[in-house]
Amino acid sequence: MAVIGIDLGTTNSLVSVWQNDEATIIPNALGDKLTPSVVSVDKNGLVLVGKAARDRLVTDPQATTSQFKRLMGTSETVSLNGKRFSPEELSALVLKQLKADAEAYLGEPVDEAVISVPAYFNNNQRTATMNAARLAGLHVERLINEPTAAALAYGLREHRDESTFIVVDLGGGTLDVSILEKFDDLLEVHATSGDSFLGGEDFTQSMVAGVLSRWDLGNHRLSREERAHVYRVCDQAKKALCESSSVEVSAKIANQTQVTTVSRDDLMDFSATLLERLRVPLERAVRDSGLGRDSFDDVIIVGGASRMPMVRNAVGRLFGRIPSANLDPDLVVAMGASIQAALKQRNEALRDTVLTDVCPFSLGLESAQSFEQRTRTGFFSVLIPRNTVIPASRVDRFYTVSDNQQAMEINVFQGEQRLVKNNIKIGELKMPVPPGPASKEAVDVRFTYDINGILEVHAEVLSTGFKDRLVIRNTDTQLSDKDIERALSRLETLKFHPREDTANIAVMQEAERMFAEALGEERDAISLLIFELENAMDSQDPERVSAVRAKVQSHLEAIRSRWGMW
Repeated sequence: MAVIGIDLGTTNSLVSVWQNDEATIIPNALGDKLTPSVVSVDKNGLVLVGKAARDRLVTDPQATTSQFKRLMGTSETVSLNGKRFSPEELSALVLKQLKADAEAYLGEPVDEAVISVPAYFNNNQRTATMNAARLAGLHVERLINEPTAAALAYGLREHRDESTFIVVDLGGGTLDVSILEKFDDLLEVHATSGDSFLGGEDFTQSMVAGVLSRWDLGNHRLSREERAHVYRVCDQAKKALCESSSVEVSAKIANQTQVTTVSRDDLMDFSATLLERLRVPLERAVRDSGLGRDSFDDVIIVGGASRMPMVRNAVGRLFGRIPSANLDPDLVVAMGASIQAALKQRNEALRDTVLTDVCPFSLGLESAQSFEQRTRTGFFSVLIPRNTVIPASRVDRFYTVSDNQQAMEINVFQGEQRLVKNNIKIGELKMPVPPGPASKEAVDVRFTYDINGILEVHAEVLSTGFKDRLVIRNTDTQLSDKDIERALSRLETLKFHPREDTANIAVMQEAERMFAEALGEERDAISLLIFELENAMDSQDPERVSAVRAKVQSHLEAIRSRWGMW
């Protein structure tokens, strides 16, 4: 049975499998390699995932959501047409879609996967991803860091036995940087850094703000539909600037057409603070690796947002060379995930590559410090420093700080700051100790961090032998087996369009979105097209539906051509 590789992205997701001695991207029901990470619930309670849902961001934004990857590891929920969803459930719906696409392509059930996550995802976010996979009916064979997956795909094509390279992965919502060394059959990560809230979506938002500042809208406040429309045209303009030096941005607001021209230099001005944020993790990774900027044999840039010339130029200036992009930046992470899946299965076509990774954050606990007979708490005592090769296990001994103390609270944190209040608390454990003088009782605390980025804490009171153990999970949204069962039951009650209707629904939603954006005669023409396609679908005549769908697609394409980049 095949183990698939999944890139669960902020903007788009995709699935891959190792087949015929190569990583193969599996197309979805529309024949596309990329499935938009968007979920919508229509007025009839039917759930839409992918392209059809993305078009509903314009026509029905209150019933549609995207970018929920950024909510992973939090207790926030999203309401869609009266139904509330957690980030894990929304991600599970996307994973279920990818699983169904893989099963249709392979002709067999699929229940195991290697899933990529941002290298800078914290423990809560990784646990949430594992929970989402369980809700989608997938066993996670391994979580692999996105830049490591990209490096694995590149490393397979790299014929040199020895090389050191840096991978910069700028996706729709996250930035990851990893420094790796390839030596024979060993691919070793030396350092990683990143920003979990910096990606292509932020560059689009910066363009939205810049464009809106140019338009004279008076006292008009944009509706959700208008803001979604402006976001979409700005996102299209941002992509067009990858090929053109300037582009016209046009949007209909309050029944008036607003127009402005945006150049690459304008986009750089709009995004100045984002470009500065891009530089910081790169410098940190280089510094942590102990290597100089001229020590790399290659600088590899991946992720859809890496197509922006200003991003390539910024990375190129920092390292004094043109970054490599020999593989499709949208596909390379999923390809690497499927290669890792094949390695786990010991596929004969692959050399037995050993892949090591590192812990992206420092892990430790709250401790006290004494100075001049004064004891203060709230300090961060690190057990596993960031960029420690994983799996890793470290132990340290801690003592009571006050007389007659009856328990030691082990508060576990993740971060890089001296004081725990500036780091992320990810768990706690309370150990009973016999009362006595300060510093008499001791507790040994061991942190064990596995290859999936999941932390276990073991503690033992030396005087009594009392032991306790904690698997650190998201303390806000930890899902028990009963929680998982309840969520599974809820997801099973949701209604989905049959797979064979996917193309029809996608064309219908695109037509609805274009109707909302059109005016005058074009709007009337699109209305007639929608009416004709609805009638054809009601007839349940496959040949008639196919013919009408092709006609509608042709007309929509002609309208898009008149609209230019839209």
